[in-house]
Amino acid sequence: MATSVPAQTIPSVADPNLVSASLIGLLALIFGLSAFGTDMYLPAFPAIQRDFGAAPQAVQLSLSIFLYGNAIGHLVLGPLSDRLGRKPVLLGGLFVFALASFGCATAGNITELLAYRLAQGGASATGPVLVRALVNDRVAREQAAQMLALLTGLMAFAAMLTPAIGGWIVQHWHWNTIFYSIGAMALVLLITAIFKVPETLPAERRLTQLGAREIAGGYIEIGRDLRFWSYVLPPALMFSGVFAYAVVNSFLLINDLGMAEDFYGISYSLAACAYVAGSLVGRYLVSVLGIQRTIVTGLTIGLCAAAGSVAASLSLAISTALVIVPGLCMFFSTSLMLPIASSVAVSLFPMRAGSASAVAGFTQISFAGFSSAIAAYLYDSTTLPLHVFTLACCLASVTVWLMGASLRR
Repeated sequence: MATSVPAQTIPSVADPNLVSASLIGLLALIFGLSAFGTDMYLPAFPAIQRDFGAAPQAVQLSLSIFLYGNAIGHLVLGPLSDRLGRKPVLLGGLFVFALASFGCATAGNITELLAYRLAQGGASATGPVLVRALVNDRVAREQAAQMLALLTGLMAFAAMLTPAIGGWIVQHWHWNTIFYSIGAMALVLLITAIFKVPETLPAERRLTQLGAREIAGGYIEIGRDLRFWSYVLPPALMFSGVFAYAVVNSFLLINDLGMAEDFYGISYSLAACAYVAGSLVGRYLVSVLGIQRTIVTGLTIGLCAAAGSVAASLSLAISTALVIVPGLCMFFSTSLMLPIASSVAVSLFPMRAGSASAVAGFTQISFAGFSSAIAAYLYDSTTLPLHVFTLACCLASVTVWLMGASLRR
């Protein structure tokens, strides 16, 4: 279990310098780096396949390898920020993300694209790791859960436009324009963060050294805390269902149902709208029902929707509604619980918030990477494999949550 922490190290009130409207907007965009790196180029999958003469699975691998890079980035950036402070690590990550995005735009073959996507994914971990740590440095537990839900909603609101923009770009320009746009956005965020983002980790609370033994010791301390895992694993399993949908739906809608790329981008934006709605509803429910019941609400909605989707796939032919509607439900239920549960998990380690945020993010992204690879392998031009896999994710999530009930009490 976690070692005890002196009460004075745990924030009790919100820092007014961290809750200004302009800074919240900036943090929401930085928080969404991973979403921008995935959602905006999804409409380009068939175009990338044609340009490089690659198999669909090779193009889908560009999403999985981004997630693997993101997972590794979590483990590196978390303890690094506990030692050096939040701001320098944040700025460095934004810079590398911009460079890797421009590399994706200039890739000459699928192998080069995959290499740059790995680097881009690693740097994109800057967003969730550092923003979660920034908030938990200065904001009390329940306020932090509500603030991260708000940031998730704002991030998703901005990101919901990116699939439509990506689809429009693919329809009228070359797909590499998407990555040029992402790189330019990262540079703007970098310049703005230099002047706007405060350092939230004072020198006296930083790790005094950052050797392999110190990093391993921190991760062992976090990994032994079963209460931490009772909050991290259920939303991570639900998140797997979201990414299974993300990696398959462009082929189902564009290749199998004949939807134009720009219309596909608009349809995927609906999923982002559902993510916005879920995070904002979750933020409200925390104040009404509390953290535990809000998480249970998300689990229940996800499980019921997944079961209904499997039943529909068994009895109905493939259609646009059968692809889109279950995805909307999955996005909504996951975003309702994920930022809240993650915030509580990180708050259990106020002296290692960066490392705890890294472990939470690494777990979520690792699960998402594996699930996207599995979903790509199961793809057979019907919705049934996708919906069965999503149901399995939801069942596993509910099971883990129930098993951890005694720990949370």
